[in-house]
Amino acid sequence: MKPAKVNFNTVRSIFFFGLIVVLLIAMLYLFQPFFYPIFWAAIIAVVFKPIYNFFLRHTKTPAVSSLITIIITIVVLFLPLTIIGLIAANESASIISRASTGGGFIHNVQNVTNQLKGTVLGPYIEPALEKWDEYAINISQFIGSFIFNNIKNITENSLKFIFMLFVTFYTLFFFLKDGSRMLKKLMHLSPLGDEYETLLYEKFTSTARATLKTTIIVGTIQGTIGGLLFWLTGINGAIIWGIIMTVLSIIPGIGSFIVWLPTGIIMLALGNVWQGITIILVGTFVISIIDNFLRPPLLGKDTQMHSLIAFFSTLGGILLFGISGFVIGPVLASLFLAVMSIYDYYYTKELKHN
Repeated sequence: MKPAKVNFNTVRSIFFFGLIVVLLIAMLYLFQPFFYPIFWAAIIAVVFKPIYNFFLRHTKTPAVSSLITIIITIVVLFLPLTIIGLIAANESASIISRASTGGGFIHNVQNVTNQLKGTVLGPYIEPALEKWDEYAINISQFIGSFIFNNIKNITENSLKFIFMLFVTFYTLFFFLKDGSRMLKKLMHLSPLGDEYETLLYEKFTSTARATLKTTIIVGTIQGTIGGLLFWLTGINGAIIWGIIMTVLSIIPGIGSFIVWLPTGIIMLALGNVWQGITIILVGTFVISIIDNFLRPPLLGKDTQMHSLIAFFSTLGGILLFGISGFVIGPVLASLFLAVMSIYDYYYTKELKHN
């Protein structure tokens, strides 16, 4: 008995789509080293698209409008970040200098251990006091080694960083100039249908905008208040601590809390009562309220994402993708929720009788 023939059109279709999958994987592997520049170019293009459209209406030239938008992007985003980075580096060097010479930080911690000596923690503090000099040297060596290695890494990777920055701006130029055409082509090739494709695109853009907007607004306010608070209470390196609180504010529900609360407790332990109480009160009733009051309407209104999902997607994104994860995580979560809503809409009748 002859084996049944497989329809040749079926074989051709399997081969064709198999070839598409293989080549797609190859292309993704090829583009993988440039994932972050491409991703950030797409995010910046989404955020600055209205500015590009404004200039396009006046210049009537996409290339010129794209160049002007890139210049504005550099002035608005990258120039301030560079200045903040230089200030942070200068402040960090000052703090490390004091720590490595045994002053400031080490002296204050020793004062705290001396004050705790007569408490119930005394038996645990005694061994620390006996070997304090050894601990201080080890701490200084660790800090010095950490700073040296990081400076070395930054120096060695500076050329790579500049190249990746160039790739980002080069990609951004074409995303602004040809982004609409690229999107229409992708929608044409996608089998989902225009309605669902538009929904996914809107979810991507709204989540990216909301995440950046929330991070910049909430982070700037919290970091500024925190930095001023530390400066008024006489804490060294107030600027660098303000920057750290700004960066940490990207984590919903935690943020700058892990900086100002331990600082307030340490100030109380050192005997600086009014400074410690001020930090804790302002942190609790001003900085935390800003996070709880501003973040939900800024983030949730655009993303329609539950606070718990926003928290885990942001934190998980940072752990998986580094600093870029604070945008990648919520965007992926938002796209997943959008796909689930499409599924719910498409199979409403079946799910009702499930």
